[in-house]
Parts: sequence; structure tokens; C-alpha cells
Amino acid sequence: MTICRTTPKTLLEASNQLRAGGVVSFPTETVYGLGCDTFNQEAVSAVYALKSRPKNNPMIAHVLDISWVNKLCTGWDDKCEQLAQQFWPGPLAIVLPKKENVPLAACGGFNTIAIRCPNHPVALKLLELFEAPISAPSANKYGHISPTKAQHVEEEFDGLVTVLDGGPCEKGIESTVISMVNTPTILRLGSIGIEEITSVVKDTEILTSSLQTNSPGTAMRHYAPNTPTKLLHKKDIGDMCDKKSVVIVIESMPHKAKHTIKMPNDAGDYAKKLYASLREADSVGATQIIIEKPTCAPGWEAVLDRLQRCCAE
Repeated sequence: MTICRTTPKTLLEASNQLRAGGVVSFPTETVYGLGCDTFNQEAVSAVYALKSRPKNNPMIAHVLDISWVNKLCTGWDDKCEQLAQQFWPGPLAIVLPKKENVPLAACGGFNTIAIRCPNHPVALKLLELFEAPISAPSANKYGHISPTKAQHVEEEFDGLVTVLDGGPCEKGIESTVISMVNTPTILRLGSIGIEEITSVVKDTEILTSSLQTNSPGTAMRHYAPNTPTKLLHKKDIGDMCDKKSVVIVIESMPHKAKHTIKMPNDAGDYAKKLYASLREADSVGATQIIIEKPTCAPGWEAVLDRLQRCCAE
């Protein structure tokens, strides 16, 4: 067991582990991260190796506050300042040109870096003790379901990674990522909605490509269970009679299924429960996972993005 109850002692030990080039999992308000020293290329490589993560998939560098962005990037302007003032600490990552001393390896080979200030007391205290940016993708094997509890990380890496336990994640899905290089562009939908972003930066565009970009989490297939998974409309689920399938529903109910998981009909509550439900569905030995497709109403965009990626072939 490598899950550590978060205390002043374990936080100090974790910061020292990072300082020595080690890897530590820590909680944020979105998902658990797999953290390392942004400026230590060997530590960065260790994270990529642990996750079996493609080298072109960048990580997010976590900072204690706005004053730290000067350690990492150039091009911070009034719009960036407005976004940070509005959403930091919180689930928004801002992409800008990286400084020369930031390793390309920490940025997926891109000349840009994604930066955010997390809104979780454990993450912030770890940053305060470490006194430098911590780069961290989600603490799971590449392409698999993101972790929202310490136990998820423990299971994912078979106890090989130290995990600071901060309880269940509040948001449950990853941060929104916005590029502020040239035209402001949302690269990944997340916990902060489109309307919230455009209320601060009105000329923001949204990237519709499903290819890997200078944002994490944009591969076509991602956040996925090992069990084959597909989306169905509620009317099709109502006709189901399949004792070998797991069904994740909001309003519908199959005639028969191996296991049924009921989800909230509020987008924020659904997001908070999503990854834990996918892990539960993946654990029962079903032949497939069927997910009721949620509404396309405003506010559900990030949830739909995750569901479409986890069901992609």
C-alpha cells in the first residue's frame, strides 16, 4: 500500500521525493495527477515511462500562483491575466510559448507549455513546499480512465507510486485547456464551460479536431475502459435484454443487464461520478459497457467529449 494520509510529514516527504527526481501522485480538484519536477528531464521521462504515454502528448505544469508563470512561459498578456484572475486557482490550463530553459520533453516536444494553478489544498501545499512548478498528467496508464480517488491510482500502478490521499476529486473531469498563442482557442473542453470562458475572452474559438495537439487529452481514443464501450440513445437501452453487458443510465432502464449504474441528470454531478462509474463498469467482467447518451444541452459539452473519446475505436 503506497497511499499516504496527507499530513505535514507526508507532504514534506513528497516534496523531497520530487526534489530528488522522483514521481508522486497528488490530488487536484479535477483528477489525481502523476507529478514530477518540470525542469528535471529524467523525472519527466519517468512519468512518460510509467504511463506508457506517447512523447508527443504534453503535460500540464502546475503553479502555486500567477507570479510563477514567469518561470515557465512568455507572452503573458492582459487576457491571460483576466483568465487567471477569474479562474485560478481552478480547472483552467493556459497554453503559451515556453521559456528556453523549460525542457521540450515536458511539453510533448512543442514549443508551448500548458500551465494551471490547481484548486486543492494538498496540491497547493505540495507546490508551496517544493517551491517550483510540478508537471503532472493524470495518474493512470495512457488512454485509460482517469483517477478520481487515491485507490484508483493504487490499482493503476500496482502500488509502485506514492499517492497523497486528498479524498474524491470535486470536479471529476480534467481542466479546460485554452491556447493564448495568437487567437484564443479552447483545445480541450473541461470543468469550465465555453460560456464562462467567452464571458472573459469574447473572441475565443473552439478546436474541433480530434488529433493530438499541444494540449493533453485530445487523442481520438482516451479516458477509455478496457471493456468495449459504446453510446446508445435511451430508447435503445429500454429495449435491451443482455445479461452480459453493464449499462450506465440516466433515465432509461434495460429489461435485463449484468449490472446497471444509475447516473445523475445534472452535468456537474455526472462529471464528478463519471470516471469512478467507468472503473466500476470495467471491473465486473462484462462483455461490453453500454452508456446512455446524455442530452446535448449547454453544459454537457465536456461530458459528451469524454464519452465520445472513451467509446472511440
